[in-house]
Amino acid sequence: MTTGDLHEIAPNLVVIEGHHPHAMWEDPDLPTIAVYRGERTLYLLDTGVGQDQRAALLRVAERLGGAAEVLLLNSHGHLDHLGNNDVLAELPAARRRHLFPRAARSALDVEAFFSRMYHRGVPYFDYLTGLSIDPATIASILRAVGADPGLTDADVADLGKRITELGITPALGQFVPSLLVDTLLRTYPAVHPSVATMEDYEDLAPAGTVRIGAVDWSGWSLGGGEVNVLLSEGHSAGGVVFHIPEHRFLMMADETTSIPIWADSDPRNAVATARRALAMMDAGDLEVLAAGHRPLLPVRGDEARGVLRGIVGGAAQFTAEVDAALRRRPEGVTIDDLAADLAATTEPGSIVALLLRLQFPVFSTFFKLTLLNHCLLYGLPQGRDAAGQPMFRAV
Repeated sequence: MTTGDLHEIAPNLVVIEGHHPHAMWEDPDLPTIAVYRGERTLYLLDTGVGQDQRAALLRVAERLGGAAEVLLLNSHGHLDHLGNNDVLAELPAARRRHLFPRAARSALDVEAFFSRMYHRGVPYFDYLTGLSIDPATIASILRAVGADPGLTDADVADLGKRITELGITPALGQFVPSLLVDTLLRTYPAVHPSVATMEDYEDLAPAGTVRIGAVDWSGWSLGGGEVNVLLSEGHSAGGVVFHIPEHRFLMMADETTSIPIWADSDPRNAVATARRALAMMDAGDLEVLAAGHRPLLPVRGDEARGVLRGIVGGAAQFTAEVDAALRRRPEGVTIDDLAADLAATTEPGSIVALLLRLQFPVFSTFFKLTLLNHCLLYGLPQGRDAAGQPMFRAV
């Protein structure tokens, strides 16, 4: 498994592999993308980011042969899916078009978008309390963002002890969102979203009903039915998935996320998408599944069903665990205390245990921010504790 590796679904449909990072400040999270050659149109289903995926896109396009039209379809607005959008200008065709979800445009100002996402948590919780990162990792992070190359693990351990003794961790936590955004932007190669070529899917027509067998979606059918662009909006605002009827193939981009890791995530929509996909499998209208990050590689049969059922089950399990923790504290609980309670009570192998393992520095969306997004998404009643800290209660 290497970034840019090719996985042929059919002679005219190729999946280009992405990459899952082991630490967010050392290597970027790159999505799997796809290229499909219809009768007259070459379809790019996202473009990824970086030279490996760019070279793979050009290689696949050449292999599939010239087309009268090249149509770039973006699934949503996150930088890792649109970093090579300018490759559109390099592909020979009489006509080039580039379609994008209108509701995702706010994400195109990457720094401002992610800053808003992370700063959302500052009034509600302390980013650093309860976060366990060993001194060696912290030293590596600090060196990556400009600290003295000679900074040692021991230096960091001594500094951490002194910071704790002085009680200034909560103040430092307010700078974490800016550090995260800066680190995120440093990690990724140059991003070329090609905003000037973007048209909104909604410019074609309002989203309409797209029927696939007995399953109804909302979206657009392109190229006389060669590619269906189907609204999901579970992972992020405007998010779509791509269906290719010829090969009974579904590219889910990031719509395998059924936990509210972003402020504009809605797990209910991700679950609905997974259920529709399962119904399509039951009817024989879907055989092969791929996604931006989970799974990175195409899956079929029971493995594909397992992915889809995991989306549905993960969302239900997360909601149930959070609701149970809230009900244990009927007077209300802060996000800091809610996170600590869940960490102490969750079972190994649960979705909460997985999210705790994926906290920064492995993945940049903290567990506490996910909890806050959940509480705000579902409009849970708010109050304040004796210290004035916001609290949430079960409905």
